[in-house]
Amino acid sequence: MTTLLAAQIFALLTAFGLTTCDAVARYGLRSSTPVTAIVTLAGVTILLYTPAAASAFIAQEVNPLGFLILVCAGAAAPGLGGTFFYMSVQRIGMARTASFAGSSPLVALLIAVTLMGEKPGPWTYLGTGLIVGGVMVLSNEHRLAALPGRGNQPFWRVFILAASATLLFAVAAALRKVGVIRVPSLSVALCAASIGVLGATLFLHRFLPEGNRIRFTRQSVGWFAASGAINSLAHLSFFSALQRAPLSSVVSLAYVSPLFALGYSWLLFREVERLNIRVLAGALLICAGAVVVTQARG
Repeated sequence: MTTLLAAQIFALLTAFGLTTCDAVARYGLRSSTPVTAIVTLAGVTILLYTPAAASAFIAQEVNPLGFLILVCAGAAAPGLGGTFFYMSVQRIGMARTASFAGSSPLVALLIAVTLMGEKPGPWTYLGTGLIVGGVMVLSNEHRLAALPGRGNQPFWRVFILAASATLLFAVAAALRKVGVIRVPSLSVALCAASIGVLGATLFLHRFLPEGNRIRFTRQSVGWFAASGAINSLAHLSFFSALQRAPLSSVVSLAYVSPLFALGYSWLLFREVERLNIRVLAGALLICAGAVVVTQARG
Protein backbone atom coordinates (compact mmCIF):
# COMPACT_ATOMS: atom_id res chain seq x y z
CA MET A 1 0.00 0.00 0.00
CA THR A 2 1.39 3.38 -1.02
CA THR A 3 1.61 6.31 1.39
CA LEU A 4 -0.90 8.28 -0.69
CA LEU A 5 -3.43 5.46 -0.69
CA ALA A 6 -3.06 5.06 3.07
CA ALA A 7 -3.72 8.79 3.48
CA GLN A 8 -6.82 8.58 1.32
CA ILE A 9 -8.13 5.63 3.33
CA PHE A 10 -7.60 7.67 6.51
CA ALA A 11 -9.53 10.54 4.90
CA LEU A 12 -12.46 8.24 4.09
CA LEU A 13 -12.37 6.90 7.65
CA THR A 14 -12.54 10.52 8.79
CA ALA A 15 -15.76 11.04 6.86
CA PHE A 16 -17.23 7.84 8.28
CA GLY A 17 -16.18 8.77 11.81
CA LEU A 18 -17.57 12.29 11.62
CA THR A 19 -20.87 10.96 10.28
CA THR A 20 -21.04 8.45 13.13
CA CYS A 21 -20.22 11.22 15.57
CA ASP A 22 -23.09 13.34 14.24
CA ALA A 23 -25.50 10.41 14.34
CA VAL A 24 -24.72 9.71 18.01
CA ALA A 25 -24.79 13.40 18.96
CA ARG A 26 -28.21 13.72 17.39
CA TYR A 27 -29.72 11.81 20.28
CA GLY A 28 -28.19 14.27 22.72
CA LEU A 29 -29.42 17.26 20.72
CA ARG A 30 -32.99 16.26 21.51
CA SER A 31 -32.56 17.80 24.96
CA SER A 32 -29.57 20.12 24.49
CA THR A 33 -27.93 22.52 22.03
CA PRO A 34 -25.32 22.26 19.24
CA VAL A 35 -22.83 24.50 21.06
CA THR A 36 -23.02 22.14 24.05
CA ALA A 37 -22.11 19.27 21.74
CA ILE A 38 -19.13 21.19 20.32
CA VAL A 39 -17.81 22.02 23.80
CA THR A 40 -18.20 18.40 24.93
CA LEU A 41 -16.44 17.03 21.85
CA ALA A 42 -13.45 19.28 22.49
CA GLY A 43 -13.37 18.46 26.19
CA VAL A 44 -13.46 14.72 25.62
CA THR A 45 -10.59 14.95 23.12
CA ILE A 46 -8.45 16.89 25.61
CA LEU A 47 -9.17 14.34 28.36
CA LEU A 48 -8.31 11.39 26.12
CA TYR A 49 -5.07 12.73 24.64
CA THR A 50 -3.60 14.94 27.36
CA PRO A 51 -1.45 12.14 28.94
CA ALA A 52 0.28 11.38 25.63
CA ALA A 53 0.53 15.08 24.78
CA ALA A 54 2.17 15.78 28.15
CA SER A 55 4.85 13.21 27.37
CA ALA A 56 5.63 15.00 24.10
CA PHE A 57 5.92 18.31 25.94
CA ILE A 58 8.26 16.80 28.52
CA ALA A 59 10.42 15.43 25.72
CA GLN A 60 10.40 18.91 24.12
CA GLU A 61 9.00 17.56 20.87
CA VAL A 62 6.52 20.41 20.42
CA ASN A 63 7.09 23.29 18.04
CA PRO A 64 5.48 26.43 19.57
CA LEU A 65 4.51 27.91 16.20
CA GLY A 66 2.97 24.63 15.08
CA PHE A 67 1.04 24.38 18.33
CA LEU A 68 -0.32 27.92 17.87
CA ILE A 69 -1.32 27.19 14.26
CA LEU A 70 -3.27 24.13 15.40
CA VAL A 71 -5.00 26.15 18.13
CA CYS A 72 -6.05 28.62 15.43
CA ALA A 73 -7.26 25.71 13.26
CA GLY A 74 -9.52 24.49 16.04
CA ALA A 75 -10.78 28.01 16.69
CA ALA A 76 -11.61 28.37 12.98
CA ALA A 77 -13.53 25.08 12.82
CA PRO A 78 -15.41 23.62 14.45
CA GLY A 79 -15.13 26.56 16.90
CA LEU A 80 -16.24 29.59 14.89
CA GLY A 81 -17.20 27.69 11.74
CA GLY A 82 -19.42 25.18 13.54
CA THR A 83 -21.17 27.93 15.49
CA PHE A 84 -21.78 29.99 12.36
CA PHE A 85 -23.03 26.86 10.59
CA TYR A 86 -25.71 26.16 13.20
CA MET A 87 -26.67 29.85 13.37
CA SER A 88 -27.07 29.82 9.59
CA VAL A 89 -29.24 26.70 9.78
CA GLN A 90 -31.59 28.58 12.10
CA ARG A 91 -31.63 31.58 9.78
CA ILE A 92 -31.91 30.11 6.28
CA GLY A 93 -32.40 26.37 6.81
CA MET A 94 -30.31 23.22 6.63
CA ALA A 95 -30.47 22.72 2.86
CA ARG A 96 -29.15 26.15 1.95
CA THR A 97 -26.50 26.10 4.67
CA ALA A 98 -25.31 22.59 3.83
CA SER A 99 -25.09 23.53 0.15
CA PHE A 100 -22.67 26.32 1.00
CA ALA A 101 -20.66 24.17 3.41
CA GLY A 102 -20.44 21.41 0.82
CA SER A 103 -18.20 23.62 -1.30
CA SER A 104 -15.52 23.73 1.42
CA PRO A 105 -13.29 21.15 -0.33
CA LEU A 106 -13.09 23.36 -3.41
CA VAL A 107 -12.16 26.37 -1.28
CA ALA A 108 -9.56 24.27 0.55
CA LEU A 109 -8.19 23.07 -2.80
CA LEU A 110 -7.79 26.67 -3.96
CA ILE A 111 -6.00 27.55 -0.73
CA ALA A 112 -3.69 24.56 -1.17
CA VAL A 113 -2.81 25.66 -4.70
CA THR A 114 -2.54 29.42 -4.25
CA LEU A 115 -1.08 29.71 -0.75
CA MET A 116 0.58 26.36 -0.03
CA GLY A 117 2.18 25.72 -3.40
CA GLU A 118 0.55 22.34 -4.01
CA LYS A 119 0.18 21.23 -7.61
CA PRO A 120 -2.65 18.69 -7.90
CA GLY A 121 -3.29 17.05 -11.23
CA PRO A 122 -6.47 17.38 -13.31
CA TRP A 123 -7.95 14.18 -11.85
CA THR A 124 -7.83 15.70 -8.37
CA TYR A 125 -9.76 18.74 -9.60
CA LEU A 126 -12.29 16.52 -11.36
CA GLY A 127 -12.77 14.21 -8.39
CA THR A 128 -13.12 17.09 -5.96
CA GLY A 129 -15.67 18.75 -8.23
CA LEU A 130 -17.72 15.55 -8.47
CA ILE A 131 -17.71 15.11 -4.69
CA VAL A 132 -18.73 18.72 -4.10
CA GLY A 133 -21.46 18.39 -6.72
CA GLY A 134 -22.78 15.24 -5.07
CA VAL A 135 -22.78 16.85 -1.63
CA MET A 136 -24.72 19.82 -2.98
CA VAL A 137 -27.26 17.59 -4.71
CA LEU A 138 -27.88 15.63 -1.52
CA SER A 139 -28.06 18.84 0.51
CA ASN A 140 -30.73 20.09 -1.88
CA GLU A 141 -32.76 16.91 -1.83
CA HIS A 142 -35.81 19.00 -1.10
CA ARG A 143 -36.37 21.75 -3.65
CA LEU A 144 -35.39 25.17 -2.32
CA ALA A 145 -38.21 27.67 -2.43
CA ALA A 146 -37.67 31.40 -2.25
CA LEU A 147 -36.32 32.34 1.13
CA PRO A 148 -39.21 33.60 3.27
CA GLY A 149 -38.82 37.10 4.62
CA ARG A 150 -35.77 37.90 2.50
CA GLY A 151 -37.50 40.80 0.81
CA ASN A 152 -34.99 43.15 -0.80
CA GLN A 153 -32.09 42.18 1.46
CA PRO A 154 -28.81 41.79 -0.44
CA PHE A 155 -27.50 38.28 -1.01
CA TRP A 156 -24.49 38.68 1.28
CA ARG A 157 -26.62 39.71 4.26
CA VAL A 158 -28.80 36.61 4.01
CA PHE A 159 -26.01 34.11 3.40
CA ILE A 160 -23.09 35.70 5.26
CA LEU A 161 -23.12 33.13 8.09
CA ALA A 162 -23.18 30.16 5.70
CA ALA A 163 -20.42 31.66 3.55
CA SER A 164 -18.34 32.43 6.64
CA ALA A 165 -18.71 28.86 7.89
CA THR A 166 -17.65 27.52 4.49
CA LEU A 167 -14.52 29.68 4.41
CA LEU A 168 -13.61 28.79 8.00
CA PHE A 169 -13.96 25.05 7.33
CA ALA A 170 -11.55 25.35 4.42
CA VAL A 171 -9.09 27.57 6.32
CA ALA A 172 -9.14 25.15 9.26
CA ALA A 173 -8.21 22.24 6.99
CA ALA A 174 -5.28 24.22 5.57
CA LEU A 175 -4.09 25.26 9.03
CA ARG A 176 -4.25 21.66 10.22
CA LYS A 177 -2.02 20.64 7.33
CA VAL A 178 0.51 23.39 8.10
CA GLY A 179 0.41 22.68 11.84
CA VAL A 180 0.73 18.91 11.69
CA ILE A 181 3.94 19.27 9.66
CA ARG A 182 5.49 21.18 12.57
CA VAL A 183 3.92 19.06 15.33
CA PRO A 184 4.48 15.38 14.54
CA SER A 185 2.79 14.25 17.77
CA LEU A 186 -0.84 13.63 16.86
CA SER A 187 -1.84 13.73 20.53
CA VAL A 188 -0.47 17.26 20.84
CA ALA A 189 -2.11 18.23 17.56
CA LEU A 190 -5.51 17.00 18.71
CA CYS A 191 -5.22 18.74 22.08
CA ALA A 192 -4.09 22.00 20.49
CA ALA A 193 -6.99 22.03 18.06
CA SER A 194 -9.44 21.22 20.86
CA ILE A 195 -8.10 24.10 22.95
CA GLY A 196 -8.85 26.38 20.01
CA VAL A 197 -12.36 24.94 19.73
CA LEU A 198 -13.06 25.57 23.42
CA GLY A 199 -11.67 29.10 23.33
CA ALA A 200 -13.66 30.17 20.28
CA THR A 201 -16.88 28.50 21.40
CA LEU A 202 -16.78 29.95 24.91
CA PHE A 203 -16.05 33.39 23.46
CA LEU A 204 -19.07 33.22 21.14
CA HIS A 205 -21.29 31.75 23.84
CA ARG A 206 -22.22 35.16 25.25
CA PHE A 207 -23.45 36.35 21.84
CA LEU A 208 -25.80 33.41 21.23
CA PRO A 209 -29.54 33.61 21.87
CA GLU A 210 -30.54 32.30 25.29
CA GLY A 211 -32.06 29.11 23.91
CA ASN A 212 -28.90 28.22 21.98
CA ARG A 213 -26.36 28.56 24.77
CA ILE A 214 -24.51 25.78 26.58
CA ARG A 215 -27.00 23.57 28.39
CA PHE A 216 -26.01 20.19 29.78
CA THR A 217 -28.81 17.78 30.58
CA ARG A 218 -28.83 14.33 32.10
CA GLN A 219 -30.19 12.90 28.86
CA SER A 220 -27.56 14.47 26.62
CA VAL A 221 -24.28 14.04 28.53
CA GLY A 222 -23.81 10.36 27.77
CA TRP A 223 -24.58 10.76 24.07
CA PHE A 224 -22.26 13.76 23.73
CA ALA A 225 -19.45 11.94 25.56
CA ALA A 226 -19.74 8.94 23.25
CA SER A 227 -19.90 11.26 20.26
CA GLY A 228 -16.78 13.05 21.51
CA ALA A 229 -14.81 9.81 21.69
CA ILE A 230 -15.78 8.97 18.11
CA ASN A 231 -15.02 12.52 17.00
CA SER A 232 -11.52 12.33 18.48
CA LEU A 233 -10.82 9.15 16.52
CA ALA A 234 -12.12 10.76 13.33
CA HIS A 235 -9.80 13.74 13.74
CA LEU A 236 -6.92 11.45 14.61
CA SER A 237 -7.56 9.78 11.28
CA PHE A 238 -7.65 13.16 9.49
CA PHE A 239 -4.36 14.27 11.03
CA SER A 240 -2.86 10.93 9.99
CA ALA A 241 -4.02 11.59 6.43
CA LEU A 242 -2.53 15.10 6.44
CA GLN A 243 0.81 13.73 7.64
CA ARG A 244 1.01 11.42 4.65
CA ALA A 245 -0.30 13.38 1.68
CA PRO A 246 -0.96 16.90 0.34
CA LEU A 247 -4.13 18.63 1.50
CA SER A 248 -5.51 18.63 -2.05
CA SER A 249 -5.33 14.82 -2.21
CA VAL A 250 -7.33 14.10 0.93
CA VAL A 251 -9.60 17.02 1.85
CA SER A 252 -12.40 16.16 -0.57
CA LEU A 253 -12.52 12.54 0.64
CA ALA A 254 -13.08 13.76 4.19
CA TYR A 255 -16.27 15.44 2.91
CA VAL A 256 -18.07 12.36 1.57
CA SER A 257 -19.96 12.24 4.88
CA PRO A 258 -23.41 12.72 3.23
CA LEU A 259 -22.95 9.33 1.57
CA PHE A 260 -22.57 7.64 4.96
CA ALA A 261 -25.30 9.86 6.40
CA LEU A 262 -27.79 8.37 3.94
CA GLY A 263 -27.20 4.96 5.47
CA TYR A 264 -27.56 6.26 9.02
CA SER A 265 -30.72 8.16 8.10
CA TRP A 266 -32.34 4.94 7.01
CA LEU A 267 -30.87 2.57 9.63
CA LEU A 268 -31.28 4.77 12.71
CA PHE A 269 -33.86 7.42 11.92
CA ARG A 270 -35.90 5.88 9.08
CA GLU A 271 -35.87 9.17 7.25
CA VAL A 272 -35.22 7.87 3.73
CA GLU A 273 -38.56 6.43 2.67
CA ARG A 274 -37.77 6.02 -1.01
CA LEU A 275 -34.79 6.31 -3.31
CA ASN A 276 -35.53 9.24 -5.60
CA ILE A 277 -33.50 10.40 -8.56
CA ARG A 278 -31.90 13.26 -6.64
CA VAL A 279 -30.61 11.00 -3.88
CA LEU A 280 -29.34 8.49 -6.41
CA ALA A 281 -27.61 11.19 -8.48
CA GLY A 282 -25.93 12.71 -5.44
CA ALA A 283 -24.71 9.34 -4.18
CA LEU A 284 -23.35 8.39 -7.61
CA LEU A 285 -21.53 11.72 -7.98
CA ILE A 286 -19.85 11.31 -4.59
CA CYS A 287 -18.86 7.71 -5.33
CA ALA A 288 -17.49 8.67 -8.74
CA GLY A 289 -15.56 11.57 -7.25
CA ALA A 290 -14.08 9.39 -4.52
CA VAL A 291 -12.92 6.85 -7.11
CA VAL A 292 -11.36 9.57 -9.27
CA VAL A 293 -9.54 11.20 -6.34
CA THR A 294 -8.12 7.89 -5.13
CA GLN A 295 -6.84 7.19 -8.62
CA ALA A 296 -5.15 10.61 -8.88
CA ARG A 297 -1.42 10.67 -8.31
CA GLY A 298 -0.67 14.35 -8.44
